[in-house]
Amino acid sequence: MSIFDFNRDGEVSSSEQAFRLGAILAALSETEAEVKITIKASTGGDEDYESMDRDELESLLEELQEQREDLEDEEPDDPCSDAYDEWEERCEELDEKIEEIEELLDD
Repeated sequence: MSIFDFNRDGEVSSSEQAFRLGAILAALSETEAEVKITIKASTGGDEDYESMDRDELESLLEELQEQREDLEDEEPDDPCSDAYDEWEERCEELDEKIEEIEELLDD
């Protein structure tokens, strides 16, 4: 016996099946999936950029800029969500690294 056999006749009618499908779709639409993305430069975490030569800095800068562009495509829809806050924090971290490297290259 199915929980969707509302009239208890032992069969789930097309109306009862439609109700079941609607209930499932409603439950799925209320579910919020959260995706966590971790982005790391291939050179590691806290890098001493001043010890790197110009070619290494330019290569790292290009890689970080590509990661930043890719991250832009992953912006969460809800700006009030935790996922958005985490995404924004990752963007800021990448922006800071990019700015630091650009300043070193300008010197």
